[in-house]
Amino acid sequence: MRILLLIYALWMHAAFADTDAINKILKRTELSKENYSLYIKNISKQNKIFSYNEQKAFNPASVMKLVTTYAGLQLLGPQYQWKTEVLYKGAIKNKHLYGDLIIKGYGDPTLTYADLSEVIEKVQQQGIQYIHGNVIFDESFFGELKNQDVIDDKKYRAYNVNPKSFVVNENTVHFNFSIQNENINIQTFPEIQTLKVANHLKLTDKGCNDWKDNLGYEVESKSNITEIKFNGQYDKACESKDIDLSVMGSDSLPKALFEKLWKLHGGSMDGEFKNIYQSITDTHKFYEHQSRPLSLVVRDINKYSQNLIARNLLLTILVENNGNPITENEAGRFTKESLIKEKVKLDSLEMDNGAGLSRNAKVNAENLGFLLEKAYTDIYMPEFIASLPNLGIDGTLKSRGKKLSVAKHAYLKTGSIQNVSAIAGYIFDKNNDVKVFVFIANDPKANESSKIQDELIEWTYLN
Repeated sequence: MRILLLIYALWMHAAFADTDAINKILKRTELSKENYSLYIKNISKQNKIFSYNEQKAFNPASVMKLVTTYAGLQLLGPQYQWKTEVLYKGAIKNKHLYGDLIIKGYGDPTLTYADLSEVIEKVQQQGIQYIHGNVIFDESFFGELKNQDVIDDKKYRAYNVNPKSFVVNENTVHFNFSIQNENINIQTFPEIQTLKVANHLKLTDKGCNDWKDNLGYEVESKSNITEIKFNGQYDKACESKDIDLSVMGSDSLPKALFEKLWKLHGGSMDGEFKNIYQSITDTHKFYEHQSRPLSLVVRDINKYSQNLIARNLLLTILVENNGNPITENEAGRFTKESLIKEKVKLDSLEMDNGAGLSRNAKVNAENLGFLLEKAYTDIYMPEFIASLPNLGIDGTLKSRGKKLSVAKHAYLKTGSIQNVSAIAGYIFDKNNDVKVFVFIANDPKANESSKIQDELIEWTYLN
């Protein structure tokens, strides 16, 4: 009996020592006690190490992508590929199409300028080069979506792009800034005839911090021409920098790129461009492009926090499983219900898009911890964990925690919007145990909490 009491006392002492060490770290934070949650569990030993406010729902920002990508792998499968079809109506004679060419998008958010170029080249090689009719973009897969409000006042930034059935280059143009002979040079890719760039940037010598915000730009569209005026500052210390901006309309960019590439490959066209949201009947399929499998695409979503891809994935889950009509809110509800049916505890989840780019999204740390634990025992565990940034190695965590002992041993997804900071994932500790880690803060000081997060992650690895 005495031996049992001694063992129990030692166990209690170790447990309190653990709790005391974590509490000491948390006391150094400037966060209000009611504004953050923490959940740490050793899933190798099935031992919950620490939890605080774990049942209180908070906004997780981009950590919501853990739910989206897990659901995508479960409900679509890692082998899932988006397709883009080329259809036609009319007759083809000697490479002349007497009718309409139809590009039907199935929600592929990964379609690039190079992909579109390849599609057009293949179509022309296989027998359509001269179009005597219209080019129609069929967006019936998602239907006509109502654009969600952008998360901040930077509506042209790539992270604010809204989802769409047919999208090229994530609806962005790439801008490169460089300094040549004390002059600021701006190059765009791809070059688009209907996009004009006015360079009124002033060269400064104040340092390169916040260079994207210092650019300053205005966008104006008249008729078929879009003009972007850069009227801010660019610093000498920046040397060469790149940014993707969604400066052209979500309909006008695909049209401009298609027209450019169609003519570049030697084709011609007589008609107009049209966007439709109901499927066209009596068409003939001519060519099909397929995306990379979802097992690879989820890496783009989580490692590099790609918002548009996550949002299109959530909508695709609903369409492929439940059909139209759809909204992002409906897709969020459907995903929650589907995962709950699969015994995933997500009662706290409020999901209005797949990216976490929302002020209304919520989930609690316990639910996220449960999802991570479930994912670790799932058949698609390798694909899921491989999609997460490796601390100090790649993705959004490439430059973080390099000097910590836990570097290389943690796979974590981060999330950050104003007054929100979150991080969650797996820590493979020094004793070869696997631990689930979730930290979410919704607080005016949240965006200053990364040091505390790193201390907690390091402690979790070492203990």
